[in-house]
Amino acid sequence: MEENITYKPFAYIDQYSPAEGTTVYYNTEKTLAVKKNDCSYGTAGNLVTLTAPANKFVSTESVADADEQAQAWLTANAQAYANNTGICSIRTTAWRGENPSCVLEPSTSLLPFDYMIVKYKWAFGAGADLDTFTGLINTGIDTLDNKWVGYGLGSEVPANTSSQDSYVMWGGDVQDLTGTETCLINFKKLKEDYSSLNDIQVRMAGVWWSSKNTGNIDVEITTYLGGTMTKVDKDIVNSNGQQIQQLNFSKNVSVKGTHLAIDQATNIGYINYSSNSSTANIVINY
Repeated sequence: MEENITYKPFAYIDQYSPAEGTTVYYNTEKTLAVKKNDCSYGTAGNLVTLTAPANKFVSTESVADADEQAQAWLTANAQAYANNTGICSIRTTAWRGENPSCVLEPSTSLLPFDYMIVKYKWAFGAGADLDTFTGLINTGIDTLDNKWVGYGLGSEVPANTSSQDSYVMWGGDVQDLTGTETCLINFKKLKEDYSSLNDIQVRMAGVWWSSKNTGNIDVEITTYLGGTMTKVDKDIVNSNGQQIQQLNFSKNVSVKGTHLAIDQATNIGYINYSSNSSTANIVINY
């Protein structure tokens, strides 16, 4: 969990009084939606939207500068605001505890976006050292299809490219009893370089390298519109863009083994992206 920090409301923002005769500019309305993320195990937080109303931030430079101030305030406060005001509910999950219980998952239809971050997460008791496979399939392009990222596979497609130029990027190997492996799917770059691809499909799979206990993991999918993507240690983060959605799915990874091919691993599911609408559906296999 991210540490909850104190939300700073507008009442405590330093007041600014421009000198007489100075031309000033005010921000337009900005919003940022994030999920409450300090809920106990087995529950999930709701999506909470924090709004920076118009005319709350002032600049002597430009409206864009005032908007940047508003966005910075949102980024600094949105998570604490969500944690302070959101609610926790029993999580709609397909796997709860050691014995699976099948119930409805969250909606899989996504709003338009540019970038997708997939996080494969596991907690104590699930197993040790989850290895993941993430890659493109069925494009008909040899340099794209079945070029997996993950441990022993590769870190980027194409190899040795930055996060902004990669089609798929892996954050790095996590070998612990609890952890997160992160992947970026850069649909914006794919659309730019392959404009004839109307539909883009991504496959996800996983296998336990060291040990398997319950095998239960969470798959967190977050989408962003605009901004830039940057690899930071083993994470991949968005700067100056807008988070559009964040969905969580549960999956049981039943296979344990070393140096396995993707077809020997547990198939987690697929992401089906439409270039025409810049949106996608998520299919988790059970």
